[in-house]
Amino acid sequence: MRRARAAFAGLGGVALLCPLLWCLWAPGGGLAAAAPQAGGAPGTPSNVRADQVSIDSRSGTLVASGHVSVTYGTLRATSDSVRLNRSGGTAVFTGHVAVTDPAGRALGDTVTLYAAPDGRVVRAVLAGHASVETPSYAVIADRIDADRDRERVTADAHVTLFSQPDVIVTGARATYDQRTGDAVILGSASAPATVQNRDGRIAGTRVDFSRRDMRAVIRGPVSADLFDAKLTGAGATVDLRQGVAVFAGGAVVSRRQGMLEADEITVFYRDRRLVAEGRTHMTYRESEGSPSP
Repeated sequence: MRRARAAFAGLGGVALLCPLLWCLWAPGGGLAAAAPQAGGAPGTPSNVRADQVSIDSRSGTLVASGHVSVTYGTLRATSDSVRLNRSGGTAVFTGHVAVTDPAGRALGDTVTLYAAPDGRVVRAVLAGHASVETPSYAVIADRIDADRDRERVTADAHVTLFSQPDVIVTGARATYDQRTGDAVILGSASAPATVQNRDGRIAGTRVDFSRRDMRAVIRGPVSADLFDAKLTGAGATVDLRQGVAVFAGGAVVSRRQGMLEADEITVFYRDRRLVAEGRTHMTYRESEGSPSP
């Protein structure tokens, strides 16, 4: 009971907390908030534990610090501190925040959870070293907005999306639909949109990535490092399972020996070969020998 008494120091005892935030003493010690019963506060967590707690009955807020643990059904959040707002159904966690549920884990310097009247967490906004991790994919960014009802994740600034088994997509902004497995990654002048795996890397202005099909469409201009050459084009489509990419719209392969231009160039990464189709033109430097690209 020592931890619970410390939490209530200066609050005038348990009676002050109960009318405001439906609290009771936990059998195992510490501060625990029970799930709201009929007529209780909507959108509130089912359990709260911390070392120190302060309450403002006028604003309907609770501030807790030290080994904070807050539970909403199967979701659990831990942090250095938290500010719960009863009327708004929000909880703002700061410092070493980790949010876990059966589907995965989320981390951030600051995490704001939004709860529905029935107590479900319907949205989570993560800021500062933010990440969302599941067994099949992970997203890292400066800021992540996870809409749990719509099953949609939006990430901003220094975005990296990992998808099993070995796909990495990066950019300035990304939107991921968890229901369909589709992601849209937008690039910027300083952070182009890229997709890569063990076969190679392609960069452009936008990547449309399908986790189900393991395919990506890269809008251009696009560029890729190809063996000992550079390949550019207006756009590209890549089959990440087969290791085959099609570059279209005036594709050009440049290397020391010369240059190959074609309407379309298909790259077979694992066979280390390419096929040029449509109008094709080749130039090479005689002093460096072979005309092959």
